Amino acid sequence: MPFHFRKKEKVAKALRRICCERVEDALEILRGDRLKAVHNVRKEIKKLRAILRLMRGEIGKNVFRRNNKTLRAAAGELTAVRDAQVRLDAFEGLAKHFSRGLPARPFPNIKEALRGNCRAEERKFLKGHLADVVTKILSELKQRADDLKADASGWAAIGPGLEASFRRGQEALKTVRRDCSPENLHEWRKRVKDLWHHLRLLCRVWPKEVRAKIEELETLAEFLGKDHDLVMLAEFVAKNFKGTGDTGALGELIRRRQKELRNEALKLGRQFYAERPERFCRRVGNYWTMWRGEK
Repeated sequence: MPFHFRKKEKVAKALRRICCERVEDALEILRGDRLKAVHNVRKEIKKLRAILRLMRGEIGKNVFRRNNKTLRAAAGELTAVRDAQVRLDAFEGLAKHFSRGLPARPFPNIKEALRGNCRAEERKFLKGHLADVVTKILSELKQRADDLKADASGWAAIGPGLEASFRRGQEALKTVRRDCSPENLHEWRKRVKDLWHHLRLLCRVWPKEVRAKIEELETLAEFLGKDHDLVMLAEFVAKNFKGTGDTGALGELIRRRQKELRNEALKLGRQFYAERPERFCRRVGNYWTMWRGEK
């Protein structure tokens, strides 16, 4: 189901509708191939957490914290199996990126260990009935949808959250420029993804020429996501192949690729977040007003 506001819909009603739709989509995905569902269910959970952050000022701290805690618990049940696949994908992406300087089957022992870890986590996921746990958690969340209320209407209900979202991303970028640690980069990525989801909710508000900015934000999130995936890969290799020659050689490739990704992310981030938060929010608010036909 589409992830956006409707033109004539009240914001409070839209909040409940979108959250219920995201939960319904996640539950439907879980009824299929559960291993294939892990990534898509996590995406739906991230959308839910993003819209709760956007509307945090309206729904209240207690409602936000309770629902956010529930969603974090659901995502946590899927983390191990998802991370195992992410590490393998990161390895394969890295090998492809540097394919010209590598043999046809680089680091076979490491790749086999990553595959073995994936198989082990998949068996654990299915045997432990974790998907059933996630289904139960999300079903309970849907039953609490009536708690999601907004006192303000129109742009007044959305604007403050959007400005705060932009500001948090801007501040996270400043932190990264002072200290480009994996932890700070990961925190920035989360704030970038939040804003990206928030702008997607408003996708019909934006004129065509401005939508390119949303695509820039998506690209920025991809750079930061790939960097974080390589962090997890490096941690796995360091833990399981300590002191081997492959560890040093692969580690050097990881560092080279991370330098490329971080340079691109910082360049794009400085461009996107150059605007003042209040000006950015006012501009989006003007588009909203024109789209909705409000004064």
